[in-house]
Amino acid sequence: MDLGTLVDRAARRNLADKEALKDYFEVVRLLEKEDFEKAHRHNRDIIALSARYAKDQGSLDMYEIHKNALLLEAPHDFDAFLRYLELNREPEKRFYLPRRKVLMPIVMAFQEVAEGKLDLLTVSQPKRTGKTTLGLMFVLFLAGRKPRGSSICSGAGNDLVKSFYNGCLDILTKPEEYLYYDVFPGAKLAATNADEKTIHLAERKRFATITCRSIDGALTGSTEATAEGVMYLDDLVGDDVEANNRQRLDTLWDKVRGDLLGRRLEGCPIVAQGTRYSLYDPLGRLQDIAPTMGWRTKILEIPALDPVTDESNFEIVLNGRPMFTTEYYRKERELVTPVQWASQFQQTPYEAKGLLFPENELNRYFKLPVDRDPDAVIAVCDTAEGGGDSVMMPVAYVYGADVFIEDCVFDNSTPEHTKPQCAKMLVKHKVSTVTFESNNAGSYFARDVEALVKQMGGKISIRTKRTISNKQTRIEMASDGILKHFYFKDKSLFKPGSQYGLMMRELVAYTRTGKVPHDDSPDGLSLLENELRHVCTPEVQVTKRFW
Repeated sequence: MDLGTLVDRAARRNLADKEALKDYFEVVRLLEKEDFEKAHRHNRDIIALSARYAKDQGSLDMYEIHKNALLLEAPHDFDAFLRYLELNREPEKRFYLPRRKVLMPIVMAFQEVAEGKLDLLTVSQPKRTGKTTLGLMFVLFLAGRKPRGSSICSGAGNDLVKSFYNGCLDILTKPEEYLYYDVFPGAKLAATNADEKTIHLAERKRFATITCRSIDGALTGSTEATAEGVMYLDDLVGDDVEANNRQRLDTLWDKVRGDLLGRRLEGCPIVAQGTRYSLYDPLGRLQDIAPTMGWRTKILEIPALDPVTDESNFEIVLNGRPMFTTEYYRKERELVTPVQWASQFQQTPYEAKGLLFPENELNRYFKLPVDRDPDAVIAVCDTAEGGGDSVMMPVAYVYGADVFIEDCVFDNSTPEHTKPQCAKMLVKHKVSTVTFESNNAGSYFARDVEALVKQMGGKISIRTKRTISNKQTRIEMASDGILKHFYFKDKSLFKPGSQYGLMMRELVAYTRTGKVPHDDSPDGLSLLENELRHVCTPEVQVTKRFW
């Protein structure tokens, strides 16, 4: 009889009997080499059953089965690793189990990183809720699996980075308290360097298994992060002062993408944690570039109080005392400023209160109306003015007062590339009228696009119009019409890195409070709204004859 059949039979026995459950586990352990997935699927059942029976029966034998089943799972499953790691600790000293319920969404996301399913994971949660400790345990989890790989842990300031280093060593140097070497016997501590804040597991090599380095520290030649490790970034923004200074945030981002990300080898995942201070903090910038880089990305932003229920997302019990309760967070909300509450507790960047086009307020659609033809298909084009600006040409299908943004050109390439794109887009959608903003070189751009359209056999009315109104004022005045009458494709219908996706990302990030680097998307849509505002669409109404 093959092992798979034996496992299935063992699973059907009375598993409340310790001998039956032990036999079940032993045959599952044998199956692991033949059918890894099936073995661990059954082992997870054993973990749950043995925990329940150990508690209900007060059985040490059941506890021993539970411990062995966790150990079998721990090298592969981050949740099992965390549970097994602290089995020898006093219950009141354990980090993970008291917090397991509230941290599980983050643990599951870390598991996706470990399985190679994510290139970028960003995590934001309130302070003192276990963010950094959990992150460092994940770094050690990856280090144990592949000790010859290399990971970089970076944060703001030497004190924080020193705490990373000491936190890792605390687990690695207390085998009587942390069962790390039970899980990873081949990842023994080989060497450390307190000055360099490096940790070598299994053997000493050129690049340490774990290197902890401040964002301000020198990285060149000292380390690298490999595909077997992780680039772990935690609290890169030092304080509120830095968070509220756009120039300092820009400088910080230059350090991150130049000094830090440049130390990654191909395939190395990024885990970035921290408070969402600003739209322009490193977490926001990483999220912005992810579509362009083609990164598989997950964004976790867990607020202190649920926005709908106003209840705590982090309530736990430590040593018999409730912590991070709903009442606690509601009192904190009264104590701090609205900006501090939004960013440090609710994970909402402080600019978000000034967002002109919040994503959850935009109208969405899956397909154009099928019961009638559009009244018109029109477009406007805001040509680039240099400095990284994008050509923005939305194509709108108009049905009465409703405007469906079906397509767009949104590209910061040179005119040699954007002119043909615009011409093809106009012909593709059989646009009847397009208006080009004629400021600077707009008239020449329109002329060349018109010539290309004619070459393609298109017949379109192309007009130019000089705009003299203030851009920010025009966008703000048009915002009400855009929110009420414009419809944008559902997010499932376009890729984040597509031109439509980049247009939407710039639109929802536009804020009335503070200067933004680019506003081509909201500006182009405001031009379209202005054009439509002056178009009178006659309405026909059927009424009863009065004679």
